Amino acid sequence: MISTTAEYALRMMIALAEANGDPLTSEQLSRRTDVSPDYAVKILQQLGRARFVRAQRGRGGGFRLACDPRQTTLLDLVRVIDPLSRISACPLGRKEHEGRLCALHASLDKTTGVLHDELRSLTLQDLLETSRAPMCSPCDEIVSLTTEGNGRTERTIRR
Repeated sequence: MISTTAEYALRMMIALAEANGDPLTSEQLSRRTDVSPDYAVKILQQLGRARFVRAQRGRGGGFRLACDPRQTTLLDLVRVIDPLSRISACPLGRKEHEGRLCALHASLDKTTGVLHDELRSLTLQDLLETSRAPMCSPCDEIVSLTTEGNGRTERTIRR
């Protein structure tokens, strides 16, 4: 019921929260959240304009949380990307539905309201605390490098 882009933004914010203040590049975030690199940058720009993330250029740079995960709700983040619109009037403009939504639109509005309330009740910190394992852990981090006598380097990758 939320857009794919909004879900991607939530994934990236969770990954940044899991990084505990360490910067993550857009490429690292892309890999950890399974979002294309170009699209990740676009979403990070939106989150930056809304002051949920902060970017630092240069060596050792990347993106960091610029918000308190204990205070930032999932609804706050979804609203930046794709606001949840409640239905207050008949989308078809029918006179017989003035003042009262038809059964279909009333049901859709009620469902949107439940989602709205659920997203508003959860913070980034809530998700981190209820998860048994990191949600967006590194998937391609080099764990060890071994250089053999023949000059060949062997990598061990954790997936």
